[in-house]
Amino acid sequence: MRKLSGLDATFLYMETNETPMHISSLLICEPSKKGSSPYEALKAQIVERLPEIPSFHRKLKHTPFYIDHPVWVETDLVDLDYHIKHARLPEPGNLEQLRMIVQGLHSISLDRDRPLWQFYIIEGIEDPAFGLKEGSFALYTKAHHATLDGGAGASVMDILSDTEPTPRPPLPHNEVRLNKEKAGFFELLGSAHGRFIEQHIGLVRAAPEVAKALKNVVKNAAQDDQSLLEKIRPAPKTRFNVRIQKQRVFGAQTLPIKEVIATAKRSGATLNDVVLSICGGALRRYLTRHEELPKRDLIAAVPVSLRELGDTSGANQVASMNCGIGTNIADPLERLKAVNKNSKRAKKALAAIKDIFPTDYSFFGAPIVVSALAQLTSRTKLINRVPPIMNVAISNVPGPRKPMYFAGSKVTATFPVSIASHGCALNITVSSYVDRLDFGLVACKVAVPDVQDIADDIVEEFKLLKQAVMDEGEPKNRASSSKKETKKKSTMAS
Repeated sequence: MRKLSGLDATFLYMETNETPMHISSLLICEPSKKGSSPYEALKAQIVERLPEIPSFHRKLKHTPFYIDHPVWVETDLVDLDYHIKHARLPEPGNLEQLRMIVQGLHSISLDRDRPLWQFYIIEGIEDPAFGLKEGSFALYTKAHHATLDGGAGASVMDILSDTEPTPRPPLPHNEVRLNKEKAGFFELLGSAHGRFIEQHIGLVRAAPEVAKALKNVVKNAAQDDQSLLEKIRPAPKTRFNVRIQKQRVFGAQTLPIKEVIATAKRSGATLNDVVLSICGGALRRYLTRHEELPKRDLIAAVPVSLRELGDTSGANQVASMNCGIGTNIADPLERLKAVNKNSKRAKKALAAIKDIFPTDYSFFGAPIVVSALAQLTSRTKLINRVPPIMNVAISNVPGPRKPMYFAGSKVTATFPVSIASHGCALNITVSSYVDRLDFGLVACKVAVPDVQDIADDIVEEFKLLKQAVMDEGEPKNRASSSKKETKKKSTMAS
């Protein structure tokens, strides 16, 4: 038995019919050289390695009278027919059809009476325009955010996949230990009350750290050139900041990661700055086309991992910072500079409170209270009238730099498929993989029906930014070369 943290449980409480809280990925795979059925081969490999993933064997159990967060307990049976499903695209089986099926699957919530994960093996993909030959297939994965975050999801993929075409053997059963203890009524009740006491003791012990964090916040505010009004001002209202409906749309695009890194280095920015900047440019284009571009800058909520290096545990370990993405700036290079400045300010603000950032909380009746607030948001249009604190969510999830293989089939792309929520109808998540930077955009179909347009605009904005950075560097390079040439001639003359 393991109790969910406050952050883990919040993803359960926030889930409504309109807001499924699972995170997913769409992996495109080449045909296996063995010529075997992708479904049968991949299902067999997943089944072999299931014992190595404890989170795939546990399900929720609520505390008595819902007085505290649920706990994870081991399930007696994993129904493979539910968790591993098969689908086939009709002819011609192109990527547009794949996007359609993914956005339909992503709208369906997971069954809370079972372990909170599902895999879909989708065959029949063939799109020569994108280099997908006959026999290619996709793997769509789905896991509830209460179970894992992006970092933990990457660890699961490391277990299920291989770094070579030949699959490794599964671990011996004596190296895999699952907790089979049963959680009783009085044990759960006692655990909940003990947790409330621990929370209060923890608050007292954390007082010095809280005081230190507040001191850092005040110090940063004094050093910052941003006015107090700008700090507390809400984000501008957009079509993204509304109560959403159940249907989803999914968009995808790819950039060469080496070119993105090179552009970041030439400009003195980071890869994340470049991603935020080109997303800002794409949203500027999109809102301009719809004649809805605000005069003020859009604000992105940017998740930041708190996970220590080497930590593969399943619990969520993530904070969030708000960062302006330069939608009020037309010039791509000036936008990048502004985003770089905004990002540094946001990181500094988060660093001041990082050690006390609340990833856990517990109070009497939390499941009822927090779920009721989520239902209030879902069943009313209150969120449409509340000033937003951010406009969109933009996340970067580092992925493997070496190719992955599933049952001998090489993975060629890894598109993230994340969460849209009330007040944040658009989510842009980026995943790096080998030499690619794969963008996955998820949105409410009513609020952002043409989300693929934004994905395509991201590519166009990167082209403009790349050229602007190169153009800015050319005069400096010429001047540097001229100085070297003059010095060389002077040396030769002497």
